[in-house]
Amino acid sequence: MGILKKIVMAGLIIYALFYFIQSYVVITFPYQISYPEGFVLNQSHLISKGESIYRGINEYPYLISNYPPVYQFLCALFVKLFGVSFVYGRLITFLVSILICWLIFIILKNETSREIAIISALLFIASSYIYKNNPFFRVDMLGLLFSLMGIYMFQKTDKLIFGTIFFIAALYTKQTFVSAPIAVALYLFLTDKKRALTFVVLMLLCYIAIFFLINFYTKGEFYRHNFLYNMNTFIFKQMAKHYIWFLQNHAIIILFSVIFLFIPDIQKKYSIFVIYFIISALVAVSVGKIGANMNYFFEIIAVSCILMGLAMKRLKEIFKDEKTWAMLINSALFIQLLLFLHIPFFTEPIITKNELTNSKLLSEVVHNTDGKIISEDAGLLLMNNKPIIFMPFEFTQLTNQKIWDQTRFVNDLKNRQFSLIILSFDIHCQVDKERLTPLMVDAIKENYYIGQVIGEYFLYYPVIK
Repeated sequence: MGILKKIVMAGLIIYALFYFIQSYVVITFPYQISYPEGFVLNQSHLISKGESIYRGINEYPYLISNYPPVYQFLCALFVKLFGVSFVYGRLITFLVSILICWLIFIILKNETSREIAIISALLFIASSYIYKNNPFFRVDMLGLLFSLMGIYMFQKTDKLIFGTIFFIAALYTKQTFVSAPIAVALYLFLTDKKRALTFVVLMLLCYIAIFFLINFYTKGEFYRHNFLYNMNTFIFKQMAKHYIWFLQNHAIIILFSVIFLFIPDIQKKYSIFVIYFIISALVAVSVGKIGANMNYFFEIIAVSCILMGLAMKRLKEIFKDEKTWAMLINSALFIQLLLFLHIPFFTEPIITKNELTNSKLLSEVVHNTDGKIISEDAGLLLMNNKPIIFMPFEFTQLTNQKIWDQTRFVNDLKNRQFSLIILSFDIHCQVDKERLTPLMVDAIKENYYIGQVIGEYFLYYPVIK
């Protein structure tokens, strides 16, 4: 084994170790890390109590559930058994990410070689995007697993129902996981139009039947929460910025994926991954939507790792000279590992003892505060048996879209109806316009003062007049 190859393999193993270390730190951290986590945990908590997570938004609590319920239902089982905690949802996400690596390995093992399959699988968790966004209490990784399982089942069996089940599960985990079923439909259309029609009809019947059932049960709220309330403003500049960052960070695996598209004599059975790559790249453009982030690239990262493996195998056949091939591949992989550069406790999210101390202090303040509390950190409220009554980001977007009337809430701010408001910014210096409207900001400025600053959070208390 050459020196460069040893360095690459060592780098992949080190990044895998980093992922395990970071996962352990995140899973065992008892407080919220990512903004959506507390609200998704609250949805699981409500389901565990037999309550609907799709309610009207004209009365308190002002909450929306902008994802389908599969992940929340799964987490609700653990909430029911063990109580409110971030541990179980994060553990599910971690285990799912390992299953995704295993799937990438299984898909490639028989098509390439064991070594290429291992490298490709490890590249997935080596990605800095996967590292920085996992294993949070969020829906994305489970949806990705279902999508890849659908593709895998489509490859392994002639029966379309098995793949369809997983695709439906993905769509009811997160509604943006459309790339895999669209890829299958297009592939079948190009190869067998009759089967393509069967697949599309089967998908539509299953999806629509479940949709109408849930929508009927929730009196139309499922549609409103998952679609109407999800139409955040699209910003082209944000999309371009995120896409450029993504391409810079994943330059090599994307380059090899694109190269594979143009390699002559690609076997027909591989073209499903080519179509999947193109569709997932197009769907990732939705990262331009306000509130979107790195998680919108998870699917293209996974399929790029698969195409990277296929490209390595095909290039080996083309070059024939193994030394030249090895030098090219290992040099490329080494550059990719450098682009992925991240280190636990130095690369965000950074979770330290200081973070734990600050979270404990905040938790004590919340626990000892009577009355209504508004908090960006919903987990603090939930873990102290305080009702979550408002989602800052989501309802600011609904106001901007003229879907929700903020008048009552703003009046409650003016009348100092809230005992405590916890925000991640000082409204007197720099306002996060995505999380508060101008009227909300003015009402807080005039009727609340900053009584404490704990960690990254500013605590606003009502002015006594």
